[in-house]
Amino acid sequence: MPPLTDRPRAVEPHQELASRIKRWREARGWNQQALAERAGFARSTLSKIENGLLSPTFEILLKLAQGFGCDLADLVRAETPSLVGRMVIDRGAPSEAITNPNTSLWPLGSALKGRPFQSMLVEFTQADLAAFGDWNRHDTDDLLHVLSGTLVLHTEGYAPATLHPGDTVHFDGTMPHACLKSGPETCRCLYVFAPR
Repeated sequence: MPPLTDRPRAVEPHQELASRIKRWREARGWNQQALAERAGFARSTLSKIENGLLSPTFEILLKLAQGFGCDLADLVRAETPSLVGRMVIDRGAPSEAITNPNTSLWPLGSALKGRPFQSMLVEFTQADLAAFGDWNRHDTDDLLHVLSGTLVLHTEGYAPATLHPGDTVHFDGTMPHACLKSGPETCRCLYVFAPR
């Protein structure tokens, strides 16, 4: 194997690699000697790499990857910034609804797992309370925001509430309730709920 040559690491990708090696080493709680022993080369070589005084050869990079227990590609690939949040975009109208005799539901953001809440578009199609059947009751905290049409919310213990586009109601989903449309137009709402 040819001897190592001191090649300055003035190029930005080399500086990023040196910084990554040092950061990964420190994150594992290793000093330079510990990583050098795992990788199988001298601590002085690692010190020069981390300080930008030596550009590592392919062989040294392979040994470093072995020392970290990772693929070479993971060691040399530019890191993408860590995301502090998650995002899913639903474009256009949802395609398939979950339907029952009184409502049609379209889940929103279904690709986003592990949320503390769920959201749906819902259309209330029933206008006759006598035809509604058993009232709904579920172990959630609920929000309905009326987008179009008129919503009449029947709940146990409260007088019926009539809501128009732009109106929002928050309520305890464990309380028996029935959501009806009022008038000929279907009532469409944004429905957000959080399991208890």
